Amino acid sequence: MAITHNATDVTWPTAANSATITFGSNATSEEFNLDDTCVAAQVQLKADNSGTPASGDTIDFYLLQTLGDPDAAEPGTDEFDTTGHAVFLKRIDTNTADPSIATVPLPIPNKGCKIYAVSGAASNSIVVSATVLEQRAA
Repeated sequence: MAITHNATDVTWPTAANSATITFGSNATSEEFNLDDTCVAAQVQLKADNSGTPASGDTIDFYLLQTLGDPDAAEPGTDEFDTTGHAVFLKRIDTNTADPSIATVPLPIPNKGCKIYAVSGAASNSIVVSATVLEQRAA
């Protein structure tokens, strides 16, 4: 059995590889899917402050997952975790390092995922991006 590594950039609305989050705001990525042969996965999260970082200039990253449509209320439509019940991935503090990057494991299996990023910044905008790395068994 061979193991392969496959990296995929997470896209954000408008198919961009990053999103700019203004102070006190949030952004949700487009859906990404792990391959059926995935045996382990990680996500690398990046936050780049657009100004001079200050205390409290943080981004909290969460994972919104779907396993499908739990109550079959909307056939053919996946329902994702609500933001208040998402899996916490990491808090990145741009005042510590700018840009800041952190890598965390992703839970598997799942049908689909989205990254939800919430800004704790007092005034600056922060650019967020993410890359998923899968280990696949072939």
